[in-house]
Amino acid sequence: MSLRRYSLRRRVMVALVATVLATSAVFGLAAFIFAYTLEDRLFSTAVAREIERQQQSWRRGRSLSTPELAYIKIYPNKLGLPPDLAQQVAANPQQIEFYGAAGRHYHVAHFTLDRRPGAAPGGTPAVAVAEVSRYLLVRPVRDGMIQFLIGLSLFIALVMALLGWWLANRAMRPLSRLAKDVADGGSETVPVVRVEDYPANEIGVLAGALGQAFQRIRGFVDRERSFTRDASHELRTPLAVIRGAAEVIALRRDLPALIPEALRRIETATIDMTQTLDLLLALAREGDALPTQSVALRPMVEKAIAAAAVRFPANQLAVSNDVAGDAAIVVEPTSLQLVLNNLIGNAFQHAAAAHLDIEFRHDCLTISDDGPGLGTTTDAFAPFVKGEASEGSGLGLDISRRLCAAAGINLTSGAGAEGRGVCFTLKFGDR
Repeated sequence: MSLRRYSLRRRVMVALVATVLATSAVFGLAAFIFAYTLEDRLFSTAVAREIERQQQSWRRGRSLSTPELAYIKIYPNKLGLPPDLAQQVAANPQQIEFYGAAGRHYHVAHFTLDRRPGAAPGGTPAVAVAEVSRYLLVRPVRDGMIQFLIGLSLFIALVMALLGWWLANRAMRPLSRLAKDVADGGSETVPVVRVEDYPANEIGVLAGALGQAFQRIRGFVDRERSFTRDASHELRTPLAVIRGAAEVIALRRDLPALIPEALRRIETATIDMTQTLDLLLALAREGDALPTQSVALRPMVEKAIAAAAVRFPANQLAVSNDVAGDAAIVVEPTSLQLVLNNLIGNAFQHAAAAHLDIEFRHDCLTISDDGPGLGTTTDAFAPFVKGEASEGSGLGLDISRRLCAAAGINLTSGAGAEGRGVCFTLKFGDR
């Protein structure tokens, strides 16, 4: 599954624009709140001062004076309130702002007319009403302010988008070059990163670290290739010589009784070493994209059975090969043959006089026996883990599993029939 890619430049620009728009929205809202609050505070202050004047006039002569401001009126006992206001005041006595008919806007304050300071409660109630529709400053220009703020926000966002794009290009250009240098290496070669090509900042530090890491990786790759080449050419020859010499010695008729068995063990060990070498070399080349092809499965199984019978002639293993003659799979044949040689050879070596059943059903090849099994081993594919009766190194199954993974084969293990022995399953087509 490929990860979804995105542009850091675009994200930086979007972040800047989003920040500008969010900031503009917050400051625009704050401006409206401030303007509305200031306007309401002016009207409330004017009404409060007029109430104070009227209370002083009432105390002096028990009469109301003419309001100082023309838009403020005093109504004793709530009598004479404008019709579009009286019903609203009666329904909401705690409210101080009301909208009337024909666009009128009222500020209302309730107070009591006392004869003198400190008089007992129960004085004459009154209402101060300020009809301020002609004196409003914010509400008439509200739509224009909103349009202006939106236009200003969009203009600032555009400027910041251009500035963000320029800054992102300038800041991201070295990182883009670094990404290109790393990507140009592909899967076949190790990238080359020159730290002097990058600025002396965090990107330069990253480039230097990557350059050193790639240099070490190139060293590992060179050593691995050298080992693969040398092992392929230099180890096979002495193994072939040892095996050939053992076969020549075994042809003599006058050998002591113990020598043929020792020669057979030498020959078996050289075959095992050759097979292990083939497995290791196949693993070392697993990144070379080995080609797959459609191959007949039964001949490969028969070849592995014949090779195991030659290696372990004394083991009387009853083999049942239930693989159809026309069974075919798409796989890299060399890797599969090495895995079959290893699994079937293990059965011949450890199952001894048991039964070996091989069958192919629904793209699954099963190799099971009813021998001693793996004993208390919990993970048969762990490195250096082997059965109690095994004399090997415990690497064969681990290498086989890794080789199957490289070839797109799912290799699993479990108990054999009736809980005896071991059963290996190769599921094809999982690549």
